Formats: sequence, C-alpha cells, structure tokens
Amino acid sequence: MSTNPIGKGTKTIGINMDTEMAAELTNRAESMHLSVSKYCKIILQDWVESGKKLNLTER
Repeated sequence: MSTNPIGKGTKTIGINMDTEMAAELTNRAESMHLSVSKYCKIILQDWVESGKKLNLTER
C-alpha cells in the first residue's frame, strides 16, 4: 500500500476528458506556472465554495 504524498485525510482522484479540454487545462495551468492537478484543484475549490449548482445537460 502506498501513502498519499499530500498527507492524511486526502484522496487522489482521476478523470478522463476530451483531449481538447485537457489541452486547454494544460495551457492555462502552464501560463500560471502551475501543475494541471493544482490548477484543477483551485478551479474546483472555487466552484464548490461558491455554492453554485451544476446544471448537467447532454451534448
């Protein structure tokens, strides 16, 4: 069993997404000198803290 590098009380998640979206996240993260993981964490944390609901629709 491996330990999480961030520490206790954390969990690593992974997601699959469209290549274009992944490239956009990579570009935005690099422009801020952040890892994609850190950039996504910041974006998701801001959204969760905003309390806004996510409206899901099919494409």
